[in-house]
Amino acid sequence: MISHKTCEYYVKGKLINAPIKKLPTQQASTIVLEGLAIKQIELEDKRARTILKPEAVERFSPDNIDNKDFWTECREQFPFLSVCGGKCKSIKKVNEQTLGISKLVGILPFLESLISHMEKSSVKLNVLEIGCGYGNLFYEIKDRCSYVGIDYVIHKSLKKYKNFIEIEKSGIPDYLLGEGYFDVVYSVNVLQHCSQKDRFAYFQQAYDALKPGGYFLFTLSLMNEKNKNDSCWGFVDEKGRGYTQFFNQLTECDWDYELFGVLDKIGFEPIQNKMGGNFFAGIIRKK
Repeated sequence: MISHKTCEYYVKGKLINAPIKKLPTQQASTIVLEGLAIKQIELEDKRARTILKPEAVERFSPDNIDNKDFWTECREQFPFLSVCGGKCKSIKKVNEQTLGISKLVGILPFLESLISHMEKSSVKLNVLEIGCGYGNLFYEIKDRCSYVGIDYVIHKSLKKYKNFIEIEKSGIPDYLLGEGYFDVVYSVNVLQHCSQKDRFAYFQQAYDALKPGGYFLFTLSLMNEKNKNDSCWGFVDEKGRGYTQFFNQLTECDWDYELFGVLDKIGFEPIQNKMGGNFFAGIIRKK
């Protein structure tokens, strides 16, 4: 029985003759890999790495599931869901954790500096957020910016505002593209849940939606020669590409040369890059 009211990532076990109040709580796996793994190996730090069969990657790819249904079900079953992976007992806590990541990697401070600069000219920054979640960024900047957020599911607490757009499929709605309206596109702890095809499409769409000189602020999981053998990659395929696992979703992660090549081809220039383990925080600008 999943105990989402106290912690989404734990399950209560049952002991013979144990009083209900003393039932232990233990961590539970949320992905089914029976028959879909080639082998598991133990790493130096005692963590395990699973080598996936091609059919596992195919079966659980975001390209091959209904993402709208996936995220709707996640929100319904786990109302305090935090993709940051921490224990949350309230939406406020979820928002604090998500915003905390943005602060830690320097993305929120960069955005706040842009806002402050614009305020000196009595102009509000136009911000588009991909994956607005429970409104962590919105509540932080709503009185200082012109804000629009998109997501598969708009939480009921946000529906009283006119700033949110519920999308049916991956992508920025067409009517927000091509006009160069936004100064900033922002996406933290979102893109690693998109397939590579959809992720790269978001970069192109963000470019189209941004004004010349506008910024895309984002995070994702990234492989490089330095981290490719690290224990942060718990799931890899036979070729060594890492995958992000979230419930029964396996999402391929980019190699650094793939990501940087695509961004350069689209027309972005790098402003700030930070890397910790397999977590990458980027600030790029439309040329």
